Amino acid sequence: MSLNTYRDVAHTNGYEFTQGGGYELPTYPFVPPPELHSQAPARHPIVIVGGGITGLTLACSLARLGVKAILIDEDDTVGVKGASSRGICYTQKSLEIFERLGVYEPIAAKGTQWSVGRTFAGDDEVYSFDLRQQGSFNLSQQPPFINIQQFYIEAFLVDRIQQLGHVELRWRNRLTAFEQNEQLATLTVETPAGSYRIEAEHVIDATGSNSPLRKWLQVPFDSKRGDDRWCIADVRFSTRPPTERHTWIEAPFNENRAVWQHLMADDVWRIDYQMAPNADPAHVSREDVVRERLARQFGPEVEVEIVWVGPYAYRSECVHHMRHGRVYFMGDSAKVVSPFGARGGNTGVADADNLAWKLAAVLRGQAAPGLLDSYEDERLEAARENVRVTNRTARFLRPAEGIERVYRDAAIALAKR
Repeated sequence: MSLNTYRDVAHTNGYEFTQGGGYELPTYPFVPPPELHSQAPARHPIVIVGGGITGLTLACSLARLGVKAILIDEDDTVGVKGASSRGICYTQKSLEIFERLGVYEPIAAKGTQWSVGRTFAGDDEVYSFDLRQQGSFNLSQQPPFINIQQFYIEAFLVDRIQQLGHVELRWRNRLTAFEQNEQLATLTVETPAGSYRIEAEHVIDATGSNSPLRKWLQVPFDSKRGDDRWCIADVRFSTRPPTERHTWIEAPFNENRAVWQHLMADDVWRIDYQMAPNADPAHVSREDVVRERLARQFGPEVEVEIVWVGPYAYRSECVHHMRHGRVYFMGDSAKVVSPFGARGGNTGVADADNLAWKLAAVLRGQAAPGLLDSYEDERLEAARENVRVTNRTARFLRPAEGIERVYRDAAIALAKR
């Protein structure tokens, strides 16, 4: 196989918001890598590109298994500077994984547990559930869900990786070029102290929805972008709403559009408001406009502190394959979903959990390299299913005029009865 080179492609983290800065994130020091002074590229068994929740879960899993790896991230912090709390809702399966990794206790101490969900259409409650009453609840020591801002989990993972050793975290190390052949992959990395090259047996792409590796490798994927628009507000209240997940399919205080309401850590509530398709992002995220929206929902007498606010648009994507040569795609670099049903970050955590032990077994000689093929076999179908489910949910929340709307209105009318 001839050497393929992918260079000179600009890359940023891809997150753009109208306003933000409500969260103070930890920062980590840049340490000049030893390869800066090396004539020949050093070889590493595993290089993880991207220090979000998926990449850090993989790094922590490998560290726990005693497998050496390096993780590079172009930033010097967890989360995204100037952005929202992002992922907030973590499932029992993810919490079980975090328990094995040794980060569950701080997550449980910081986050908010909930099990009751209520769904409304107008002023009517049309559906409710309590996950603690379901038969599978007692099969795990972890609760059904914990709500916590994503950057907290990422920071806990960083602390745990540093405690375990084996995996080196390299901050402000930006991937600028990549090439691979049948024997190895070569990465060019830019830092504040200069550029260097490293070789890797396995490269894991955890860079997210704007993956540079996916572009450089020209990875085929299916994509769908709708005209659904949302505005997210992270707020604190003087009067505390119930610790439940509330969903309005048609909210009378939001022009009969959908609304999500969740409690996170620090007594911060995440409120997702569905906007008109032609809504101006700058206007809907203005503080005075957001305060008017909150007053319609909670009453004008409620005192509100706005922690962060910003507009959002969703899209869905799914790669055709989760492995290309020596590169493995996971998390949002493999699939992008709407955040309905908490299927984004949680599936990234599951991707990392699936691949980590397989890499460890192959590198130790305990399994044949063919075991790594099962990562795609198992996780690609999960990615496709999550895209299917979230796309159906998005269509239900904003049906097209005609038969889709007739169906949606009929379903709501029947649910009320």
